[in-house]
Amino acid sequence: MEPSKPTNTPSRSSLRLAEVVYPLPLDRAFDYLIPPHLAQSVVPGVRTRAPFGPRKCLIGVVFAVKEEPPPGPHSRRLKSIEAVLDPEPLMTEEMLGMVRWLARRYCASIGECLRLVLPSELLSGKEPRRPVIGLPDPGAQPSPVSAEPIVLKPSQAAALERLGQALDAGTFSAHLLFGVPASGKTEVYLRLIRKAVGGEGQALFLVPEISLTRPFFDQFSAEMGMPVALWHSQLGARERRTAWRGLRSGSVRVVVGPRSAALLPFKKLRLVVMDEEQDESYKQDAQVPYYHARDVLLERARRFGAVAVLGSATPSVESFEGALSGALGLVEIPERVWEQTAAPPIRLSDLPAGSSRCIGDELLEAVKSRLQRREQTILLVNRRGFSNFIICRRCSWVARCPACEVAFIRHRDESSGAFDLRCHHCGRSAPVPGACGKCGKSALAHAGAGTQKVVSEIRALLPGARVLRMDSDTVSKESGQDPDAAIYRRFLDGEADVLVGTKLAAKGFHFPNVTLVGVVDADTMLQMPDFRSAERTVQMLLQAAGRAGRAERAGEVMIQTARATNYAIQAVARGDYAGFCREEIAHRRALRYPPVSSLIRLVFAGKTKETCLRTAETAAAGLRSALPADEVLGPAPGLLKRFKGRHRYHLLLKVLDASRAEAAFSAIRALAPSSAVRLKVNVDPYDFV
Repeated sequence: MEPSKPTNTPSRSSLRLAEVVYPLPLDRAFDYLIPPHLAQSVVPGVRTRAPFGPRKCLIGVVFAVKEEPPPGPHSRRLKSIEAVLDPEPLMTEEMLGMVRWLARRYCASIGECLRLVLPSELLSGKEPRRPVIGLPDPGAQPSPVSAEPIVLKPSQAAALERLGQALDAGTFSAHLLFGVPASGKTEVYLRLIRKAVGGEGQALFLVPEISLTRPFFDQFSAEMGMPVALWHSQLGARERRTAWRGLRSGSVRVVVGPRSAALLPFKKLRLVVMDEEQDESYKQDAQVPYYHARDVLLERARRFGAVAVLGSATPSVESFEGALSGALGLVEIPERVWEQTAAPPIRLSDLPAGSSRCIGDELLEAVKSRLQRREQTILLVNRRGFSNFIICRRCSWVARCPACEVAFIRHRDESSGAFDLRCHHCGRSAPVPGACGKCGKSALAHAGAGTQKVVSEIRALLPGARVLRMDSDTVSKESGQDPDAAIYRRFLDGEADVLVGTKLAAKGFHFPNVTLVGVVDADTMLQMPDFRSAERTVQMLLQAAGRAGRAERAGEVMIQTARATNYAIQAVARGDYAGFCREEIAHRRALRYPPVSSLIRLVFAGKTKETCLRTAETAAAGLRSALPADEVLGPAPGLLKRFKGRHRYHLLLKVLDASRAEAAFSAIRALAPSSAVRLKVNVDPYDFV
């Protein structure tokens, strides 16, 4: 489009204005005059280029077009749009509405929400002008699936029939698919998606981690028998652009991806599936807005009149309560696909006492027997690195990160064997001290166990065992766009006997030859000061247990713990997740935590401790005055008291009635913290560090 010419003296007729939103942390749209030669081109959803502040020009998106009376002598002076960048709207009305909803729901600025939903190259103006190629043929028909059709179990068939009827209804509905591990939920998803994409429909399938995306995608796309797009943050710009525009045009029918795929554009969305819906990685904590993909999917399904399916063997307590209350339809698959093998028994074992070892004799013998039978083992360790911290035996000094004041984790370099210290929060590293930093003595002990130590111990105790490690360190070092795939495929192909991993190893993978899952220490997550600690522990342990005995060979699960009588550990031993959820909901109701309330966390961070605390105290007083019917906790120091040199205090706001959420957001927006203090507002927080 040609840039507009300077505006002449306005006529007596009304003015046509465009409300333009910029991808900046600004919570408002800006009015611009629409020049006559652009009158037909400026419509909601197109990108525009216009002058903004001291900048020469910025790219924004038109959210509305309106008319105003002719200007008077004291009217405001408006700038004009210079150019329109799209021949037709890039963003649909549904997408514009979603941006507004995100800003309201998560107490975020509309500019930051816009920046989240559009690829960066579309907002920078650097998108290539050549046509996008490589999109699936819009008229392509599904290819026949070569494998023999799977005969569904009765509970699978019943689940598919009920969800299929919901699709046929053509209206919004949301369901919790609660199926035990190895119950064949994926086959139900596949058949639902094939049904949904008929008649030019589209389907979205979410998986919780990028690390699960490629292995799942390869299997999923092969079984779908039709073109499937892949989406995640590690794709190249061209691949993202191809998938984004293909979904926007409707030529791409099915997309698989992690959390960010929930914000993709669609033309005719009929089905959204969220696998492992309880997974905390569906919650965005890295940048504004701090959204949860589950809430975004439900809202988008509602706007499209689509069906939403939340699937899990261990659903979130919020979703389980939603099913009990009727907000979600409950669809259950209580039986395993493999009738020849029962669900693996779960045995509790004591943690090694008075020993430097982290693997007890009972668990070690179980691993040894799998090696002899040429079966595979997964060992779950909820910490990466080698040792959790270094402590002085004489004065209890602990080696800490100077910027964050948390204990350094001891790591070992795989190639050289040398040790160093690393902060898992800010990434700072330091050499391992030879003496105490306080008393100067050399009586230092290395406490706790991470994945590296377990690998080292297995290799020392079981020479000849082939061991792989899967954690965020090994994943990040693999090459290629899908760095986890090499570890997954090597273990699947039998190149290793034992897989030692963090919770990554407990998620969604199908390893038919795994007959033993061992949990090295079940208590680490249970001891976290977080109201979800029991829920997360039970979910992680049952998900890990679900990796054992998934084919013809029977499996076994062994959990090392020092808290065998804890109600969460006992629920795992019984394999009774529904019973655990009912007990957990009762605990939370007594303490007024979600799902019986909405939680908002405000984190204040400043270079001066006194200024930070004073700002937090002023905010707490203001919120208590504005929201007398709700509960304000704090301020208190964050669990991470300092981060990258900044002191941190936080408040927790419990909104006890959902109808008061808007009032709570208004009260928060009215806060005016010191310019020396950064404020982070996290609605429905999952991270309390």
